[in-house]
Amino acid sequence: MIGRMAAKTFSPFERKRRLAARIALYSSAAVTATVAFSLVSVLGRPLVSGESVTWVGRQLDERPEVKELQEYVRIDTSAVSGDEVAGARFLAELLRQGGVEPHLELAAPKHANVWAIVEGEDPRAVVLHNHIDVEGIAPEEVWFSPPFEARIEMPWMYGRGTFDMKSIALAQLHAFLGIAQSGKQPARSVIFLATADEETGSEFGVRWILAQHPELRERFETVLTEGGFVEARTLEDIKYWGTEFCQKRFSDLFVRAPERAPLERLRDEIKSRIDHQNNLRVVPEVRAYLSSYSATRDDPRIVDSLHDLDGLIQDSERFAKLPGYVKSMFRDEAVPFALVELPAGQGFQLTVKVHLLPGTELSAVQEQILPAKLLAGFEVTSEDVPTALHGSPIENPDLQKIFAVLKREHPKAIVGPALLHWTATDARFFRASGIPTYGFSPFVIMNTDTLQVDSANERMSVPGFVGGVELYRRLLDALVL
Repeated sequence: MIGRMAAKTFSPFERKRRLAARIALYSSAAVTATVAFSLVSVLGRPLVSGESVTWVGRQLDERPEVKELQEYVRIDTSAVSGDEVAGARFLAELLRQGGVEPHLELAAPKHANVWAIVEGEDPRAVVLHNHIDVEGIAPEEVWFSPPFEARIEMPWMYGRGTFDMKSIALAQLHAFLGIAQSGKQPARSVIFLATADEETGSEFGVRWILAQHPELRERFETVLTEGGFVEARTLEDIKYWGTEFCQKRFSDLFVRAPERAPLERLRDEIKSRIDHQNNLRVVPEVRAYLSSYSATRDDPRIVDSLHDLDGLIQDSERFAKLPGYVKSMFRDEAVPFALVELPAGQGFQLTVKVHLLPGTELSAVQEQILPAKLLAGFEVTSEDVPTALHGSPIENPDLQKIFAVLKREHPKAIVGPALLHWTATDARFFRASGIPTYGFSPFVIMNTDTLQVDSANERMSVPGFVGGVELYRRLLDALVL
């Protein structure tokens, strides 16, 4: 999904850790790392059709939007082996076929952005944002079919980008064209915006658009992008439908040394410190999220623990029993990543990703989580791209309309805000410009369908995709007509 919490590429270990994090997030807080890692091998092959939403008797693979998703996934738009420009041209052609003339801009070789506008009575626009690029294919990934074949074995389509985020892009595009072809001017303008290189920092994508196109930026009233999630066991049993309104902030530290051994010791020391920090606190965004989300957990011990957040962070014994992904919502963290040898005899470099709670500046907590004495003797540089200190307001009328539409469409579902704490999206850059931004997923899919995002055999439920295309259209109608 997502502008990632690590630098450009992931080690095999980090890919497995991120997969375990998704299993913990989407299954329940009771899932352990042991169970998570054991599921990796199970999810690496097609499962029987009965384990996802019902599809028998519906020729969904013949629907135009499904064929379009296949075509889009077959375009390799990864950073190393692919080309975003081909993906941008594909989207531009779909827009033309739908009667809207797009703008396609090359921001750099192999990087492109495309946008189109339906003018409303109000020039301020609802922006449907997606990114064109996808995560690259790691050498250790074992696919049962080529990653850019977009093979359909019902009820799933397999391929890199089926989940992150070409399916959302096409749901947005169909909703956008629905407004354009409605025959009436909407009350608010709508902008379809597909951008470059989200997986590698968005230098030529959202950050480029915001810097180089103020005429667009000043029209962005509300942005809808990726980052939301649906926890569903069945179509009738949706545990939580979360729309992302906030995420932790991330800064990179690069630590260099002539020899590998000192950096290995530093990496081990940083890892050992994570669970021994005393900078626990409950920020308003986390409190707002967990007030809706915590009661939906399967494990009553987790529900009890999250009922009194202030008491929880004061109780070291209870806090220690929480899964890591829950702990991360109450503390700033320094997480060591890849240790690599630099070219031309320049030594070695350790990348440390600092996770900051909303409202926190790195300078305020660095001495606590990465004390100067720990880094003494090393060459340290940092990369801290400015992002929003806080999330977008929950009381925003457009977010409230999203909640209302979801409740109307799925009355039994619990809907509410969502906070990302182990990953990040382009929402952080829109928010830094003062634009309310929300991550919304329209797809009712099973928990297990989310677990292979950016991994081998990434997949999207075809029935879930078709239903999501229809839901996004109804949501956009509610927002702008």
